[in-house]
Amino acid sequence: MTARRAIIQAATTEYLRHDSRLIRTPVALSAYSAASAMTHSKSLQRRARGFDLLMRLHAAAISPSVDGKILRRLREATAAEWKGKPTGLWESYDAAIRRATAPDAAFQASKPGKYVGTRILVVKAARAGERGVLIVDYSNVFPILAGKFDLHAIAERYTIVLEPSWTGLSQPDVMLFTRLKQRVFVQTMEPRDREFIEALGANLTVVPIAANWWVDPRTLPDPPPTRDIDVIMVASWADWKRHWRFFRALAALRKRGHTFKVALVGYNYGWTRQDIEAQAEHYGIRDQVEIFERISTEEVWKLLLRSKIHVLWSRREGSNRAIIEAMTADVPVIVREGLSFGFKYPYINEKTGRFVRDGELADAMLDMITSRQRYAPREWIVQNMTCHTATDVLERQLQAAARAANDPWSGGIVRKTSGLDGQHYVNPADRELFADDYRFLESTILKNG
Repeated sequence: MTARRAIIQAATTEYLRHDSRLIRTPVALSAYSAASAMTHSKSLQRRARGFDLLMRLHAAAISPSVDGKILRRLREATAAEWKGKPTGLWESYDAAIRRATAPDAAFQASKPGKYVGTRILVVKAARAGERGVLIVDYSNVFPILAGKFDLHAIAERYTIVLEPSWTGLSQPDVMLFTRLKQRVFVQTMEPRDREFIEALGANLTVVPIAANWWVDPRTLPDPPPTRDIDVIMVASWADWKRHWRFFRALAALRKRGHTFKVALVGYNYGWTRQDIEAQAEHYGIRDQVEIFERISTEEVWKLLLRSKIHVLWSRREGSNRAIIEAMTADVPVIVREGLSFGFKYPYINEKTGRFVRDGELADAMLDMITSRQRYAPREWIVQNMTCHTATDVLERQLQAAARAANDPWSGGIVRKTSGLDGQHYVNPADRELFADDYRFLESTILKNG
């Protein structure tokens, strides 16, 4: 596919998904009617498919009125399932687990043990009469935990905390945990997701942090003597990252006499490095761009320390960690206004960066580069939003919940950090505290796992 054709296709998809008001509501209503009808089918498999479509439609956030109808249907079905009245909802969870754990699944599920101690991390040991705490990060791992491990045995022994990697929690990978009798905690900063979880009336409880809170501010290598990269974008090679719109802004600046040095850091995710290079060439700014693919975490930090500003130009994200890492490296950030569900994230402020509208990116980059001295992102992050802050928030909520339930709570949780490759202990020696816990988790891997 040529760069021009790929750009046209991406722009058309974006318009239909986000901007076409005349199309979005009728499409949402039509999709809801079809999916809702399926949930009343005589076929259990068809009902399951209908619920799957309803959940995904709600996660897409196309129409508030349709979202309300879906929420009511999911709440009713969840209550019915717990009363022993099969609706097809729980079967939809089983189908999602089968897809995630199939031999040809995109995410590796064939060796579930590899996630123990990384994606599945113990932060409080289980003791006689007292539950431990387990944090599971990355949404693709959630159905693997449910399908490759004895989830009920784990839930009996540990309080489970989910750390989703994407917004829109009305997805089977999160919803399947409503089948547990124990309370499950879900991290999210999104008001829309919090309202959904609270209105669902199930066993899920929101923790007001997210995956991008767990950056360790100590990870910085020695900074270089100068910041010689004008703009950095750390983003996978994916259409929804909107590299081409970023390139268009760079081209507009070039016509005005401003040629920025740019670093792109990413990896294949639907598009390839060659696709990104072709798009940069299409806009005539390829000579300004240096591309770094699949580099180490330390190499990313080194590039951030050389950079003046960071740009995130997606319209939909999870809890983007790259911008927090940039701020930790004292790099102010530009984020597209209206990101995801339009929530004004408090960590984008006068100290750390700014929200910018489409059409204003070029001017915003020029302004931020020439006045970056007015920002102090690292100072704000260290004071307000690190892995230490996240640990304190989570621990307070877990402790309060334990006391409210008259459950014992002795000692707190250890500190951990999250990265692209999984979770790690802030103090690596803490892993030895949980040797027995990890042996137990490995023992719960199912024989067919």
